[in-house]
Formats: sequence, C-alpha cells, structure tokens
Amino acid sequence: MTTGSPHPGRRRPLLFLGLFLAIALDTTVQVFWKASVPLDGRPLALLTGTLVKPLFIASMFLHVWQLFNWMMVLALADLSFAQPITALSYVTVTACAALFFHEQIGPRELVGILLVLVGVALVSRTARPAGPVPSAAPSKNYGGTIPEAANRTDAGDLS
Repeated sequence: MTTGSPHPGRRRPLLFLGLFLAIALDTTVQVFWKASVPLDGRPLALLTGTLVKPLFIASMFLHVWQLFNWMMVLALADLSFAQPITALSYVTVTACAALFFHEQIGPRELVGILLVLVGVALVSRTARPAGPVPSAAPSKNYGGTIPEAANRTDAGDLS
C-alpha cells in the first residue's frame, strides 16, 4: 500500500466528515468560550475567572482538535471550497446563542443567515478536483511558491 492521499473512493466521505467536524467544532468552541466568560465586567475578574473555567479549558483543547481537523480537510479539498462550506458555523453559532443564551435574532441576522445559506449552496455545487490536491512547486526565491501558470514558458513573448 502506498502512503499519501486516501483512496479516491474514500476521499469524499472523509471530506464530508471533516467539514461536518469543522462546523461542529467551531460551534462548540464558540459556545464554550461564551459560556466560560464571567458576568463580572472588571478586567482582572474576567481574566482570572475565565482561565479557571472548565469550559474555557475544554475550548482550548477543541482549538487544537480544530487545527488537526483543518489539516485533514485541506489535504482533501481546496481552501476555496472548504472555507465557505464551514461558514455554516455562523448559522449554528447564531442558533445556539439564541437557544442557550437567549440572544435575539433580528431581521439583519436572518438576512445574514440566508446569505450564508445561499453562498454555501452555490459553493457546494462547484466541481472539486477528481485527484489529489496538487501541491505548489517550491520556489527558488525565498522559499515561496510559484503559481503553475507562471512556470509555463509557452505564453509567448509580450515585447
């Protein structure tokens, strides 16, 4: 068996699992973070009160899990596809804030939710690459990358 990207037939379920986890983790982190902030508005009380809350500590561990999940997602899909899909967490965080913290969802928030849903629907209909995500070729200049189009020599002379 070779190492590298998973078998093409298993890429799509792994990508959907990773995107679902990204939305769920982001929602959980935001809710835990909000729940861990004490109601006392004094700066020192906010700092000391927040740092010892179990939900704040849990949100820090979830941030690390988010990092590893994003690495998996980005190995399977382009950022331009994955990032807009995970914008669904804006919708889930707003719903959880209304449910758990009794925050009001006004007309502006509803319009924002609708725009996010329309954007996710449009992005999810775009074609994804069939093969593994290509990596950028290393540059000889300062360790950056050169876009593939810039490497082509068949562009012709513009002078």
